[in-house]
Amino acid sequence: MGVADDVSAHAVRSGYRHVDSAAAYRNEEQSSKGMMSAGVPREQLFFTSKVPPKSINYEAAKQCVDESLSKTGLDYIDLYLLHAPYGGKTGRLGAWRALTEAVQDGKVRSIGVSNYGVHHLDELEQHIKETEACEGKGKAGVLSVNQVELHPWLARPDIVQWCEKRGVILE
Repeated sequence: MGVADDVSAHAVRSGYRHVDSAAAYRNEEQSSKGMMSAGVPREQLFFTSKVPPKSINYEAAKQCVDESLSKTGLDYIDLYLLHAPYGGKTGRLGAWRALTEAVQDGKVRSIGVSNYGVHHLDELEQHIKETEACEGKGKAGVLSVNQVELHPWLARPDIVQWCEKRGVILE
C-alpha cells in the first residue's frame, strides 16, 4: 500500500466516511482503493473528486469524470466539483454542463464547485436559472457544495452569506 491508500484505509477504519480527492492531487486511485479496502460497505462511504483547473471546459470535464471512474473502480462518485473558477465563462459553464450530464447518466450523485467567490457563484446561479427557464427544472444541475478555505482568520462573510441564503453547503 502507498501513503494515500494506507491513510484512507486507516481513516475509514477509524470512523471517517468521506474521502476527498482530486485529479490534480493525483490521489484518486490510491484514495479510493484504501477507502474500499477498509471493509465498510460502499453505500456508507462518500467519495469526492474534482475536475482539475486545466480541464474546466465541456469536453475535458466529461473525460475527467470517466477517467475518475476508471481509476477508482467505483460505480459512481458521490460528489464531483469544479476545482477552480478557471477556463473563462464559456469553459466554466461547459464544465458545469458536463457534470450535470454525469448526474443524469448516474456517474455522479451530486455536483458543486470549489474556490468560487460570489462573482462566479452569481454567474453559475444565473446560468442555472436561464437553463431551467428554457429546458425545465433540474435540467441545469443543482449546486450542492462550495468547497473553500474557511476559518477564523479567513471568514469570507460574503461567500458564507451567499451559500447559506441558497442552501449550498460550505466545505
